[in-house]
Amino acid sequence: VRAPLLMLSGDRAMIVPVTCLLLVSASAATATTATTAATAAALGGVAPLPAAAAALGGVPRVTIAPGVEMPTLNFGFEWNHRAALKLGVRGLDTALTYTDRQQAEVGAAVRVSGIPRGEIFVTSKIPCCPSEFTKSLCLLAKRNATENALHDLKVLGLSYVDLLLVHWPCSSFDETVKAYRALEPLVKSGKARAIGISNFNSSAVEALLPRVKVKPAVNQCGYSIGGHSEATQLWGRDDATRQTCRKHAVHYSAYSPLGGVTMHGTGHVLSDPTVKAVAKAHNRSAAQVALRWVLQRDVVAVTSSDKLSHISSDLAALEFALTDEEMEQLGKVR
Repeated sequence: VRAPLLMLSGDRAMIVPVTCLLLVSASAATATTATTAATAAALGGVAPLPAAAAALGGVPRVTIAPGVEMPTLNFGFEWNHRAALKLGVRGLDTALTYTDRQQAEVGAAVRVSGIPRGEIFVTSKIPCCPSEFTKSLCLLAKRNATENALHDLKVLGLSYVDLLLVHWPCSSFDETVKAYRALEPLVKSGKARAIGISNFNSSAVEALLPRVKVKPAVNQCGYSIGGHSEATQLWGRDDATRQTCRKHAVHYSAYSPLGGVTMHGTGHVLSDPTVKAVAKAHNRSAAQVALRWVLQRDVVAVTSSDKLSHISSDLAALEFALTDEEMEQLGKVR
């Protein structure tokens, strides 16, 4: 099983090779922190929530494990989580590799939100090491899987996370199984309400299931219009992996649902003539159509943005539906 070269969460920002991840985070942190503070201070004047985001975040939820309901729309690698929660977001996605500073911001946003903890769904991820394809990140994660998970909780400042994922497979499948099994006791102790995997392709999912006691609740992979073909199956970004997950009742989740992991990127998807034509027919943006297509395939989406207008627009993707014909047309976009 091979591991991915990119650790992604959304489309509009922070889509970088793993070797550059910390450089981007470090250089952007000062500017984005200042921007976030200024934006949060002005939130009293933001427009009303989209109709679909009015109650309990308004985002529909899906049961991923006994008693665990996950929002179908979540927000990932960004620095504006407090603003996102005020706009109606209830699902926050982070990871140990997104840096301690970013994780601390997520935890602080949850604690000061005034929203009951049970209404906010927090997903985090720990690295699987050693991995020849993510050597730089594994050098940073010197702890074993259990220690990484406990470090995650400590930095977040939360007593539990709702979902904890193995971020990518290790170079050795035995090491992959070992890392996943290390998360299983955290479910029993209540430190993780559910556990799962990320960037596992169909064959990796099939190989893992017989060797674990707690079935993965979620498999989070890149998935979008123009980004779900066999050419992307190495990291589970294909329909075969989605179907395998469905067969085993493992919920498939999509990061970069706007096309950030496609061959030509988000801009290619959002400027595609078919996407634009469907958007025009519904008086919606191309981004809303791309996100809606993912959601309507019963895929839990993880997108991201620091712009309030983008966050609000993404939530509004819950307010309309695509026809069967439009879904089929969009599925043929390459």
